Amino acid sequence: MSGSAARIFRAQAWRNDPVLMMRDAGFDPDPHQVELLRNREQQVLVLWPRQSGKSQTCATLVLHAACFDPGDIVILAGEKQQQAQEVFEKAFEMHERLLEIGELPSATRSGDELKFANRSRILAKPSSVESVRGYAAKLALIDEAAFTGPNTLAKVMPMLSATNGRLVCPSTPNGDSGWWRDAWKGGDPAWSRLTVTIDALPRLTQAEIARQKALLTPNQFRQEFLLEFLDTDMQFYPTETIEQFIRHDDVEPLFPDLLARMAA
Repeated sequence: MSGSAARIFRAQAWRNDPVLMMRDAGFDPDPHQVELLRNREQQVLVLWPRQSGKSQTCATLVLHAACFDPGDIVILAGEKQQQAQEVFEKAFEMHERLLEIGELPSATRSGDELKFANRSRILAKPSSVESVRGYAAKLALIDEAAFTGPNTLAKVMPMLSATNGRLVCPSTPNGDSGWWRDAWKGGDPAWSRLTVTIDALPRLTQAEIARQKALLTPNQFRQEFLLEFLDTDMQFYPTETIEQFIRHDDVEPLFPDLLARMAA
């Protein structure tokens, strides 16, 4: 097989399986990373501990979409642009490596935008109205989604309507409230939910777990590594207790006569 044919054949293999793309870039994905890369659901929540390879996996995900789904915009949206920028940088570096062995569209970089010869773009943006309004995205990835504001979905979802695009939201917990926590716990079948425990991370040794446990506060360790949704230290009543006392429609009023007179 000639060199040119081999490059085309390698790129076709990447098109069919982003896991091969990640491996050829020099990274051997663990089972939880393979699960995310091969997931094809339209709305995906990803709950992984720290040091689980989230950024590199997400970089592979967006680079694969940009290279093999041309003509669409790929947005990396985080509450702060630095979070989006980390995935952006890894995608850029991966593209440079893979160009040496496979036939991929060339790309030029300008600030927070990576523009491909096939007319795809990868952009790193904060999840503010000003930064994402007006785009039409095939893939929106909201990095550390639990740390974004309550109106994040209202900002991002319109970008996906014209393209029937995908939404991928990786995060660790951020307290026991917020839209991302509600989506994870809510049971809505529109969301695919992927998670992994620290004991299933082959690269996270017991020695490193012990080191992190010693460095972090108990609540920080429980949230960042055990993936627990914890109330903040300033909250007087636990969220679970508050939710139990929220009035529902089937609750009988204490003073029905008084309510009837007020409504008259």
